[in-house]
Amino acid sequence: MKIPSIVSTNSIKLLSGLGNNEDSLTAMIIKDWIGDGATVYTYKKEGGKDDAKEKAIEEFGTGAVWLFGIPLVKKLIDKTAYPLLKLNPNFDPRLLDNKEKLSQITNTLKEKSGDIFKPQKELFETLNDKNPVIKKLTNAQMYKGMAIAKFAVATVASAIALTKIIKYKQKTTTERIAKDLENQKAKQQAPSLVMDSVKQNKLYDSFTGQNKTSQPSFTGGLAEFMYNPIKNTMILDGVITTTRLKEARPGERKEVLFKEACQIGFIYGLAKPLQKMFEFAGKKINCPIELDPKVLFSKDLKGKIDASSNAIKTLKGSNNILKTISEMDIKSPLIELLDKDDAIATIKDKAGNIKGLDFLKPIDEDKVKSTLKNLDSMKDNIGNLKGSKIFKAVAVVGNVLIAAGIMGIIQPKLNILMRKILNNGDNRNPAIAKEEALAMEKVNAHQG
Repeated sequence: MKIPSIVSTNSIKLLSGLGNNEDSLTAMIIKDWIGDGATVYTYKKEGGKDDAKEKAIEEFGTGAVWLFGIPLVKKLIDKTAYPLLKLNPNFDPRLLDNKEKLSQITNTLKEKSGDIFKPQKELFETLNDKNPVIKKLTNAQMYKGMAIAKFAVATVASAIALTKIIKYKQKTTTERIAKDLENQKAKQQAPSLVMDSVKQNKLYDSFTGQNKTSQPSFTGGLAEFMYNPIKNTMILDGVITTTRLKEARPGERKEVLFKEACQIGFIYGLAKPLQKMFEFAGKKINCPIELDPKVLFSKDLKGKIDASSNAIKTLKGSNNILKTISEMDIKSPLIELLDKDDAIATIKDKAGNIKGLDFLKPIDEDKVKSTLKNLDSMKDNIGNLKGSKIFKAVAVVGNVLIAAGIMGIIQPKLNILMRKILNNGDNRNPAIAKEEALAMEKVNAHQG
Protein backbone atom coordinates (compact mmCIF):
# COMPACT_ATOMS: atom_id res chain seq x y z
CA MET A 1 0.00 0.00 0.00
CA LYS A 2 1.38 3.41 -0.92
CA ILE A 3 1.96 5.75 1.99
CA PRO A 4 0.40 8.86 0.38
CA SER A 5 -2.87 7.00 -0.24
CA ILE A 6 -3.52 6.56 3.47
CA VAL A 7 -2.18 9.84 4.79
CA SER A 8 -4.36 12.95 4.76
CA THR A 9 -3.34 16.52 5.49
CA ASN A 10 -5.04 16.41 8.88
CA SER A 11 -3.36 13.13 9.84
CA ILE A 12 0.03 14.59 8.89
CA LYS A 13 -0.67 17.60 11.12
CA LEU A 14 -1.70 15.27 13.94
CA LEU A 15 1.43 13.15 13.46
CA SER A 16 3.50 16.35 13.46
CA GLY A 17 1.99 17.50 16.74
CA LEU A 18 2.38 14.08 18.33
CA GLY A 19 6.04 13.99 17.37
CA ASN A 20 6.87 17.45 18.70
CA ASN A 21 8.15 16.91 22.24
CA GLU A 22 9.65 20.39 22.52
CA ASP A 23 6.73 22.82 22.48
CA SER A 24 3.53 21.08 21.37
CA LEU A 25 0.73 19.92 23.66
CA THR A 26 -0.68 17.42 21.17
CA ALA A 27 1.43 14.49 22.36
CA MET A 28 0.75 15.32 25.99
CA ILE A 29 -3.00 15.56 25.36
CA ILE A 30 -3.15 12.12 23.72
CA LYS A 31 -0.88 10.56 26.32
CA ASP A 32 -2.99 12.08 29.08
CA TRP A 33 -6.35 10.97 27.61
CA ILE A 34 -5.22 7.41 26.96
CA GLY A 35 -3.46 7.20 30.31
CA ASP A 36 -6.43 8.66 32.22
CA GLY A 37 -8.88 6.26 30.61
CA ALA A 38 -6.67 3.29 31.41
CA THR A 39 -6.11 4.57 34.96
CA VAL A 40 -9.86 4.88 35.67
CA TYR A 41 -10.50 1.41 34.25
CA THR A 42 -7.67 -0.12 36.28
CA TYR A 43 -8.86 1.42 39.55
CA LYS A 44 -12.48 0.47 38.84
CA LYS A 45 -11.46 -3.12 38.21
CA GLU A 46 -9.05 -3.46 41.10
CA GLY A 47 -9.70 -0.61 43.53
CA GLY A 48 -13.45 -0.14 43.73
CA LYS A 49 -16.11 2.19 42.36
CA ASP A 50 -15.36 5.10 44.73
CA ASP A 51 -11.69 4.94 43.83
CA ALA A 52 -12.52 4.90 40.11
CA LYS A 53 -14.97 7.80 40.46
CA GLU A 54 -12.38 9.90 42.29
CA LYS A 55 -9.76 9.08 39.66
CA ALA A 56 -12.17 9.98 36.83
CA ILE A 57 -12.97 13.37 38.37
CA GLU A 58 -9.39 14.12 39.29
CA GLU A 59 -7.57 12.82 36.21
CA PHE A 60 -9.92 14.15 33.53
CA GLY A 61 -10.79 17.31 35.45
CA THR A 62 -7.24 18.31 36.30
CA GLY A 63 -6.10 17.09 32.88
CA ALA A 64 -8.47 19.48 31.12
CA VAL A 65 -7.29 22.47 33.17
CA TRP A 66 -3.66 21.34 33.11
CA LEU A 67 -3.58 21.13 29.31
CA PHE A 68 -6.07 23.79 28.21
CA GLY A 69 -6.38 26.25 31.10
CA ILE A 70 -3.43 28.50 30.34
CA PRO A 71 -3.90 28.56 26.51
CA LEU A 72 -7.62 29.37 26.83
CA VAL A 73 -7.14 32.19 29.34
CA LYS A 74 -4.30 33.60 27.22
CA LYS A 75 -6.51 33.47 24.13
CA LEU A 76 -9.29 35.26 25.99
CA ILE A 77 -6.89 38.02 27.03
CA ASP A 78 -5.59 38.25 23.44
CA LYS A 79 -9.16 38.77 22.20
CA THR A 80 -10.15 41.33 24.84
CA ALA A 81 -7.37 43.22 26.62
CA TYR A 82 -4.95 43.56 23.69
CA PRO A 83 -7.40 45.25 21.30
CA LEU A 84 -8.46 47.63 24.09
CA LEU A 85 -4.82 48.61 24.60
CA LYS A 86 -4.18 48.92 20.84
CA LEU A 87 -1.65 46.07 20.93
CA ASN A 88 -1.06 43.17 18.53
CA PRO A 89 -1.20 39.85 20.46
CA ASN A 90 0.83 38.14 17.71
CA PHE A 91 3.94 40.19 18.51
CA ASP A 92 6.53 38.23 20.48
CA PRO A 93 8.10 40.55 23.12
CA ARG A 94 11.22 38.38 23.26
CA LEU A 95 12.33 40.28 20.16
CA LEU A 96 12.70 43.37 22.36
CA ASP A 97 15.47 41.77 24.43
CA ASN A 98 17.95 41.64 21.55
CA LYS A 99 18.63 45.13 20.22
CA GLU A 100 20.79 43.84 17.36
CA LYS A 101 18.11 41.41 16.12
CA LEU A 102 15.44 44.06 16.53
CA SER A 103 17.48 46.45 14.43
CA GLN A 104 17.99 43.77 11.77
CA ILE A 105 14.27 43.14 11.54
CA THR A 106 13.44 46.84 11.39
CA ASN A 107 15.98 47.45 8.62
CA THR A 108 14.83 44.35 6.73
CA LEU A 109 11.20 45.49 6.86
CA LYS A 110 12.15 48.92 5.48
CA GLU A 111 13.25 47.17 2.30
CA LYS A 112 9.98 45.26 1.99
CA SER A 113 7.03 46.53 0.00
CA GLY A 114 3.44 45.45 -0.27
CA ASP A 115 0.36 45.56 1.94
CA ILE A 116 1.23 42.28 3.63
CA PHE A 117 4.16 43.90 5.46
CA LYS A 118 2.42 47.20 6.27
CA PRO A 119 1.02 46.16 9.72
CA GLN A 120 4.40 44.73 10.73
CA LYS A 121 6.22 47.88 9.64
CA GLU A 122 3.84 50.09 11.58
CA LEU A 123 4.20 47.97 14.69
CA PHE A 124 8.00 48.10 14.70
CA GLU A 125 8.01 51.82 13.89
CA THR A 126 5.80 52.60 16.89
CA LEU A 127 7.43 50.39 19.53
CA ASN A 128 9.02 53.37 21.27
CA ASP A 129 5.90 55.56 20.98
CA LYS A 130 3.66 56.13 23.98
CA ASN A 131 0.83 53.66 24.18
CA PRO A 132 -2.38 55.41 23.04
CA VAL A 133 -4.33 54.07 26.03
CA ILE A 134 -1.76 53.89 28.85
CA LYS A 135 0.15 57.02 27.90
CA LYS A 136 2.72 56.73 30.67
CA LEU A 137 4.26 53.66 29.05
CA THR A 138 5.68 52.98 25.60
CA ASN A 139 4.26 50.24 23.42
CA ALA A 140 7.46 48.22 24.00
CA GLN A 141 6.97 48.42 27.77
CA MET A 142 3.32 47.53 27.38
CA TYR A 143 4.12 44.42 25.32
CA LYS A 144 6.53 43.16 27.99
CA GLY A 145 4.18 44.02 30.84
CA MET A 146 1.15 42.47 29.19
CA ALA A 147 3.04 39.28 28.37
CA ILE A 148 3.97 38.80 32.03
CA ALA A 149 0.49 39.77 33.23
CA LYS A 150 -1.18 37.42 30.74
CA PHE A 151 1.01 34.52 31.82
CA ALA A 152 0.45 35.26 35.51
CA VAL A 153 -3.34 35.59 35.24
CA ALA A 154 -3.65 32.45 33.11
CA THR A 155 -1.47 30.41 35.45
CA VAL A 156 -3.10 31.59 38.67
CA ALA A 157 -6.61 31.07 37.28
CA SER A 158 -5.69 27.55 36.16
CA ALA A 159 -4.00 26.79 39.50
CA ILE A 160 -7.10 27.83 41.46
CA ALA A 161 -9.30 25.65 39.25
CA LEU A 162 -6.97 22.70 39.79
CA THR A 163 -7.09 22.96 43.58
CA LYS A 164 -10.89 23.09 43.50
CA ILE A 165 -11.08 19.94 41.37
CA ILE A 166 -8.67 18.01 43.59
CA LYS A 167 -10.70 18.93 46.67
CA TYR A 168 -14.02 18.24 44.96
CA LYS A 169 -13.14 14.65 44.01
CA GLN A 170 -12.62 13.77 47.67
CA LYS A 171 -15.78 15.58 48.64
CA THR A 172 -17.85 13.29 46.40
CA THR A 173 -16.70 10.26 48.37
CA THR A 174 -17.38 11.92 51.71
CA GLU A 175 -20.86 12.88 50.57
CA ARG A 176 -21.54 9.33 49.36
CA ILE A 177 -20.44 7.89 52.70
CA ALA A 178 -22.53 10.42 54.59
CA LYS A 179 -25.58 9.65 52.44
CA ASP A 180 -25.23 5.89 52.92
CA LEU A 181 -24.89 6.21 56.64
CA GLU A 182 -27.70 8.73 56.97
CA ASN A 183 -30.02 6.01 55.67
CA GLN A 184 -28.88 3.85 58.57
CA LYS A 185 -29.14 6.76 60.99
CA ALA A 186 -32.75 7.32 60.05
CA LYS A 187 -33.56 3.77 61.06
CA GLN A 188 -31.58 4.11 64.27
CA GLN A 189 -32.84 7.66 64.98
CA ALA A 190 -29.33 8.89 65.47
CA PRO A 191 -29.17 11.71 62.91
CA SER A 192 -26.30 13.70 64.36
CA LEU A 193 -23.57 11.09 64.63
CA VAL A 194 -22.58 10.66 60.99
CA MET A 195 -21.96 14.33 60.35
CA ASP A 196 -20.04 14.54 63.61
CA SER A 197 -17.91 11.71 62.27
CA VAL A 198 -17.34 13.46 58.98
CA LYS A 199 -16.52 16.77 60.68
CA GLN A 200 -13.91 15.09 62.85
CA ASN A 201 -12.11 13.99 59.69
CA LYS A 202 -9.26 16.34 58.69
CA LEU A 203 -10.61 16.57 55.16
CA TYR A 204 -13.74 18.39 56.28
CA ASP A 205 -11.90 21.72 56.59
CA SER A 206 -10.66 21.50 53.00
CA PHE A 207 -14.14 20.64 51.70
CA THR A 208 -15.64 23.67 53.46
CA GLY A 209 -12.97 25.98 52.06
CA GLN A 210 -11.23 26.75 55.35
CA ASN A 211 -7.79 25.89 54.03
CA LYS A 212 -6.27 28.35 51.56
CA THR A 213 -4.01 27.19 48.75
CA SER A 214 -0.78 29.06 48.10
CA GLN A 215 -0.26 30.45 44.63
CA PRO A 216 2.56 29.38 42.33
CA SER A 217 5.68 31.49 41.93
CA PHE A 218 6.73 33.05 38.63
CA THR A 219 10.41 33.64 39.27
CA GLY A 220 13.41 32.29 37.38
CA GLY A 221 13.59 31.48 33.67
CA LEU A 222 10.36 33.41 33.19
CA ALA A 223 10.48 33.95 29.44
CA GLU A 224 11.19 30.29 28.69
CA PHE A 225 8.23 29.18 30.79
CA MET A 226 5.95 31.92 29.45
CA TYR A 227 6.23 30.94 25.79
CA ASN A 228 6.59 27.17 25.89
CA PRO A 229 3.25 25.34 26.36
CA ILE A 230 4.93 22.25 27.79
CA LYS A 231 6.79 24.33 30.38
CA ASN A 232 3.45 26.05 31.16
CA THR A 233 2.11 22.64 32.16
CA MET A 234 5.19 22.00 34.30
CA ILE A 235 4.22 24.92 36.51
CA LEU A 236 0.69 23.59 36.84
CA ASP A 237 2.07 20.13 37.55
CA GLY A 238 3.90 21.67 40.48
CA VAL A 239 0.60 23.09 41.71
CA ILE A 240 -1.14 19.74 41.20
CA THR A 241 1.58 17.81 43.05
CA THR A 242 1.69 20.28 45.94
CA THR A 243 -2.09 20.32 46.29
CA ARG A 244 -2.43 16.54 46.03
CA LEU A 245 0.19 16.05 48.74
CA LYS A 246 -1.40 18.69 50.94
CA GLU A 247 -4.89 17.23 50.54
CA ALA A 248 -3.77 13.58 50.68
CA ARG A 249 -5.76 11.58 53.22
CA PRO A 250 -4.13 9.14 55.65
CA GLY A 251 -2.61 6.29 53.67
CA GLU A 252 -2.61 8.12 50.32
CA ARG A 253 0.61 10.13 50.42
CA LYS A 254 2.91 7.33 49.20
CA GLU A 255 0.53 6.69 46.29
CA VAL A 256 0.47 10.38 45.40
CA LEU A 257 4.27 10.64 45.51
CA PHE A 258 4.71 7.57 43.30
CA LYS A 259 2.06 8.72 40.82
CA GLU A 260 3.50 12.23 40.53
CA ALA A 261 7.04 10.86 40.13
CA CYS A 262 5.78 8.71 37.24
CA GLN A 263 4.02 11.75 35.73
CA ILE A 264 7.20 13.82 35.77
CA GLY A 265 9.38 10.95 34.63
CA PHE A 266 7.28 9.52 31.83
CA ILE A 267 5.26 12.46 30.53
CA TYR A 268 8.13 14.97 30.57
CA GLY A 269 11.38 13.10 31.08
CA LEU A 270 10.86 10.03 28.90
CA ALA A 271 9.50 11.67 25.74
CA LYS A 272 12.74 13.23 24.51
CA PRO A 273 15.01 10.22 25.22
CA LEU A 274 12.54 7.92 23.46
CA GLN A 275 12.46 10.29 20.49
CA LYS A 276 16.28 10.32 20.37
CA MET A 277 16.34 6.52 20.63
CA PHE A 278 14.02 6.17 17.63
CA GLU A 279 16.02 8.77 15.67
CA PHE A 280 19.25 6.89 16.41
CA ALA A 281 17.64 3.66 15.21
CA GLY A 282 16.47 5.44 12.05
CA LYS A 283 20.02 6.47 11.24
CA LYS A 284 21.25 2.93 11.76
CA ILE A 285 18.83 1.60 9.12
CA ASN A 286 19.43 4.60 6.80
CA CYS A 287 15.90 5.92 7.35
CA PRO A 288 16.41 9.32 9.03
CA ILE A 289 13.32 10.64 10.84
CA GLU A 290 14.50 13.91 12.40
CA LEU A 291 12.43 16.04 10.03
CA ASP A 292 8.85 16.96 10.88
CA PRO A 293 6.19 14.74 9.24
CA LYS A 294 4.95 17.84 7.37
CA VAL A 295 8.33 17.80 5.59
CA LEU A 296 8.69 14.04 5.18
CA PHE A 297 5.23 13.73 3.63
CA SER A 298 5.68 16.77 1.35
CA LYS A 299 4.80 16.23 -2.28
CA ASP A 300 7.97 15.64 -4.35
CA LEU A 301 10.32 16.04 -1.38
CA LYS A 302 13.28 14.85 -3.44
CA GLY A 303 12.69 17.54 -6.06
CA LYS A 304 12.34 20.25 -3.42
CA ILE A 305 15.55 19.24 -1.66
CA ASP A 306 17.44 19.09 -4.97
CA ALA A 307 16.09 22.50 -5.95
CA SER A 308 17.18 23.88 -2.57
CA SER A 309 20.75 22.60 -2.80
CA ASN A 310 22.39 25.99 -3.52
CA ALA A 311 20.14 27.84 -1.08
CA ILE A 312 21.02 25.34 1.68
CA LYS A 313 24.75 25.89 1.08
CA THR A 314 24.30 29.67 1.10
CA LEU A 315 22.26 29.62 4.31
CA LYS A 316 24.67 27.24 6.06
CA GLY A 317 27.53 29.65 5.35
CA SER A 318 25.62 32.79 6.30
CA ASN A 319 26.62 35.00 9.24
CA ASN A 320 23.22 36.70 9.17
CA ILE A 321 20.52 34.05 8.85
CA LEU A 322 17.66 36.54 9.17
CA LYS A 323 18.95 38.69 6.32
CA THR A 324 19.76 35.70 4.11
CA ILE A 325 16.32 34.16 4.54
CA SER A 326 14.56 37.51 4.03
CA GLU A 327 16.39 37.95 0.69
CA MET A 328 15.25 34.56 -0.62
CA ASP A 329 12.40 34.25 -3.07
CA ILE A 330 9.33 33.61 -0.92
CA LYS A 331 8.38 30.84 -3.36
CA SER A 332 11.69 29.06 -2.80
CA PRO A 333 11.26 25.37 -1.89
CA LEU A 334 13.64 25.91 1.03
CA ILE A 335 11.31 28.54 2.53
CA GLU A 336 8.49 26.00 2.38
CA LEU A 337 10.61 23.26 3.97
CA LEU A 338 11.88 25.53 6.75
CA ASP A 339 8.33 26.62 7.46
CA LYS A 340 7.01 23.06 7.56
CA ASP A 341 9.82 22.08 9.94
CA ASP A 342 8.80 25.01 12.21
CA ALA A 343 12.18 26.68 11.82
CA ILE A 344 10.64 29.96 10.62
CA ALA A 345 7.24 31.65 10.82
CA THR A 346 5.37 32.81 7.70
CA ILE A 347 2.22 34.64 6.68
CA LYS A 348 -0.16 32.56 4.57
CA ASP A 349 -3.31 33.26 2.61
CA LYS A 350 -6.58 31.36 3.12
CA ALA A 351 -5.42 28.65 0.72
CA GLY A 352 -2.28 28.07 2.79
CA ASN A 353 0.11 29.66 0.29
CA ILE A 354 3.10 31.45 1.82
CA LYS A 355 2.91 35.21 1.14
CA GLY A 356 5.77 36.45 3.28
CA LEU A 357 7.87 35.99 6.42
CA ASP A 358 6.31 36.74 9.78
CA PHE A 359 8.73 39.14 11.43
CA LEU A 360 6.62 39.33 14.59
CA LYS A 361 8.07 35.95 15.63
CA PRO A 362 11.78 35.39 16.35
CA ILE A 363 13.75 33.07 14.06
CA ASP A 364 15.39 30.23 15.97
CA GLU A 365 18.79 30.10 14.29
CA ASP A 366 19.72 26.82 15.98
CA LYS A 367 16.53 25.25 14.66
CA VAL A 368 17.27 26.56 11.15
CA LYS A 369 20.75 25.00 11.25
CA SER A 370 19.30 21.73 12.54
CA THR A 371 16.75 21.64 9.72
CA LEU A 372 19.45 22.26 7.11
CA LYS A 373 21.52 19.42 8.55
CA ASN A 374 18.53 17.08 8.53
CA LEU A 375 17.66 18.01 4.95
CA ASP A 376 21.19 17.04 3.92
CA SER A 377 20.80 13.74 5.76
CA MET A 378 17.48 13.09 4.03
CA LYS A 379 19.03 13.91 0.65
CA ASP A 380 21.70 11.24 1.23
CA ASN A 381 18.98 8.69 2.05
CA ILE A 382 16.22 9.84 -0.27
CA GLY A 383 15.96 6.35 -1.73
CA ASN A 384 14.64 5.20 1.64
CA LEU A 385 12.05 7.99 1.93
CA LYS A 386 9.16 5.53 2.14
CA GLY A 387 10.93 3.69 4.96
CA SER A 388 11.55 6.99 6.76
CA LYS A 389 7.85 7.86 6.54
CA ILE A 390 6.79 4.50 7.95
CA PHE A 391 9.42 4.51 10.70
CA LYS A 392 8.55 8.13 11.64
CA ALA A 393 4.90 7.14 12.15
CA VAL A 394 5.94 4.09 14.19
CA ALA A 395 8.31 6.18 16.30
CA VAL A 396 5.75 8.90 17.05
CA VAL A 397 2.90 6.54 17.89
CA GLY A 398 5.24 4.26 19.82
CA ASN A 399 6.50 7.15 21.93
CA VAL A 400 2.94 8.13 22.86
CA LEU A 401 1.74 4.59 23.61
CA ILE A 402 4.76 3.72 25.76
CA ALA A 403 4.24 6.75 28.02
CA ALA A 404 0.44 6.33 28.12
CA GLY A 405 0.77 2.62 28.89
CA ILE A 406 3.18 3.24 31.75
CA MET A 407 0.98 5.99 33.20
CA GLY A 408 -2.38 4.32 32.64
CA ILE A 409 -1.64 0.66 33.32
CA ILE A 410 1.72 -0.02 34.97
CA GLN A 411 1.66 2.93 37.40
CA PRO A 412 -1.83 2.30 38.85
CA LYS A 413 -1.18 -1.46 39.08
CA LEU A 414 2.02 -0.81 41.01
CA ASN A 415 0.17 1.60 43.29
CA ILE A 416 -2.55 -0.99 43.97
CA LEU A 417 0.13 -3.60 44.62
CA MET A 418 1.71 -1.21 47.12
CA ARG A 419 -1.70 -0.86 48.81
CA LYS A 420 -1.98 -4.61 49.23
CA ILE A 421 1.52 -4.86 50.71
CA LEU A 422 0.91 -2.01 53.16
CA ASN A 423 -2.68 -2.93 54.05
CA ASN A 424 -2.66 -6.70 54.56
CA GLY A 425 -3.86 -7.55 51.08
CA ASP A 426 -6.63 -4.94 50.94
CA ASN A 427 -6.65 -3.33 47.48
CA ARG A 428 -9.14 -0.60 48.38
CA ASN A 429 -8.09 3.03 48.76
CA PRO A 430 -6.94 3.10 52.41
CA ALA A 431 -8.25 6.63 52.92
CA ILE A 432 -11.76 5.73 51.71
CA ALA A 433 -11.76 2.52 53.75
CA LYS A 434 -10.66 4.43 56.85
CA GLU A 435 -13.29 7.11 56.36
CA GLU A 436 -16.01 4.48 56.01
CA ALA A 437 -14.74 2.61 59.08
CA LEU A 438 -14.58 5.80 61.14
CA ALA A 439 -18.17 6.65 60.32
CA MET A 440 -19.34 3.11 61.06
CA GLU A 441 -17.57 3.15 64.41
CA LYS A 442 -19.59 6.21 65.37
CA VAL A 443 -22.84 4.54 64.39
CA ASN A 444 -21.95 1.34 66.22
CA ALA A 445 -20.90 3.27 69.32
CA HIS A 446 -24.27 5.01 69.37
CA GLN A 447 -26.06 1.67 69.02
CA GLY A 448 -24.06 0.30 71.93
